[in-house]
Amino acid sequence: MSALTGAQLGLMTGSFLSGKSTTTSLFSCLLSIPLLTIPTITSPSSSPTAPILLSSWSILYKHGALTMPPLAFLTASLYGWSAYKLCSSFSSTSTSSSRTQTQRNKEKRYKLFALAAALTLAIGPFTLLAMSPTNKELMRLNEIQIEPGPLVSDVEEVRELVRKWNWLHTLRSLGPVVGCVVAWFGVFGYGDEEEENKKVEAEKPNVKTG
Repeated sequence: MSALTGAQLGLMTGSFLSGKSTTTSLFSCLLSIPLLTIPTITSPSSSPTAPILLSSWSILYKHGALTMPPLAFLTASLYGWSAYKLCSSFSSTSTSSSRTQTQRNKEKRYKLFALAAALTLAIGPFTLLAMSPTNKELMRLNEIQIEPGPLVSDVEEVRELVRKWNWLHTLRSLGPVVGCVVAWFGVFGYGDEEEENKKVEAEKPNVKTG
C-alpha cells in the first residue's frame, strides 16, 4: 500500500469519525452529536424529564465509546503509515539544499500526515483529562434512575450537565476534524504521487554503459 493510498483511506475513516463528530464518515460521528443530537434532546420544547434525558445521553455515550476510539485509532494508524512510508522514502541525512523538489514535497507530506495522526489520537487524552469528571457525574445520576429509590427530579441540573458534556465533546471533535483537513492538504496539496515518481526517475543521472 502506497503512502497516499494509506492517507486516502485515513481521510475516508477520518471524515466518518469527524462527522459522527457532520455529514460524512469520523466527520459524521463527532459533529452530528453537538450540532444535532444534543441540542434536540436538551431543548426545553421537547419537555424531557431528567430520567429520559439521562437515559438518552447514556445510550449515546455507550454507542460512542464502542465506535469512536477504534475508528480514531484506525484513522491515526493510516495517517501514521503514510507518514512512515514517506519518511523512509527520502534520506534524512541529505541537506535541504541537495534535495529535489519532489523530495521536499514528500517531506512536507510526511509532516502533515504525522500531524494529522497526532491530532486524531488527541481525543484519547482529552477525554481522560477534561471530560472524565462530567462523564462520571452523568453516569452516577443515570445509575440513580436504575436503582430503586428516589429519582433525580432536577431536569435543569441534568440539562446543564449534558450541555457541558456537549461543549467538551465539540472541543474534542476539533482534533480529528483539523486532522482530516491537514491530511487533505497532504494528499491533494502537492500533486500526484505517480507523477512525482516519474519526476524522480527523470531526475536520476543517466548511467552510460560502455
